[in-house]
Amino acid sequence: MLNKVVFFLHVVRSGSLSEAAKQYGISASAGSRWLNELEEKMGVGLVKRTTRKISPTQAGLHLFEQFSTINNQINDVFNEVQNLSNEDKGTIKIASTPLFAKHFLSQIIGEYVHENPFINFVVIETAFDVDHVHDVDFAIRANATYRGFQDKDSLLVKRTLLHEPLTVCCSPSYIKKYGKPIYPHDLTQHLCLYATTLVGGNKWIFEQDGEYNTVEISQTVEADDSEILKNIALAGGGIAYLPYSLIQRSVAQGKLVPILNNYISSEFELSLYFKPRKHMPARCANFKDFLIQRVEDLSLEKKERKEKVGC
Repeated sequence: MLNKVVFFLHVVRSGSLSEAAKQYGISASAGSRWLNELEEKMGVGLVKRTTRKISPTQAGLHLFEQFSTINNQINDVFNEVQNLSNEDKGTIKIASTPLFAKHFLSQIIGEYVHENPFINFVVIETAFDVDHVHDVDFAIRANATYRGFQDKDSLLVKRTLLHEPLTVCCSPSYIKKYGKPIYPHDLTQHLCLYATTLVGGNKWIFEQDGEYNTVEISQTVEADDSEILKNIALAGGGIAYLPYSLIQRSVAQGKLVPILNNYISSEFELSLYFKPRKHMPARCANFKDFLIQRVEDLSLEKKERKEKVGC
């Protein structure tokens, strides 16, 4: 029954029985059966099912709120016991934005497993907030920040890994066909490419002489993978707002052109999030320190290589 209650927590967090079953490692049919058996045992309906989403009933919400606290306490006890051993053993779950997963995390995990073969990893690629979506040890998320930016309240600990300017850019063929924006407000008349998870999605922020301009761009293409947006911009499909390191080579080759250079744009920030714990398991504490150090090392190596190419 405890397994079924924990599975029920996954259902409420994800709003989807199939997604919860995937996270829990069982089939959707088994998950449905577990949920029915739990409701029969409780003698009350716990969820309301529609074709699009599952949501908790009043009784289900009470069970969710009460048992979430208990489940967290149980996990803390397990972590404390596991931390009594300094051995690197067990599974580490990480939710990561696709850009970081491809350019940093894959190499870092490869290096770590090479030296620590008793550690297993589960990697979930997602650009969305995972505070209450996935039960993970670490989350790596991208944000766009600007001077005066207030990060939203979170129960998670945050460590910034990388930050760099966001650059507005497009291809020469786009400029030839549609013209070049001179002022931020001009973007409302252009084809724009944006990521939902950055700066309010289709609201881009620019600063000049201490004054901020918030521009609600036209919704031409929406995606949550920066490399997809870059490729669309390269093909002449619109104007993108991207981390400079991602487009640096294309700019040097003349394939992309930075625009609105008289304005200060937002910064692209990648941060590591994890739960505050009195006793973080050794496997997590050791990997966290390794990850932070290797991101710093790899960032420096990438920068030095690009400077050599530029010379």
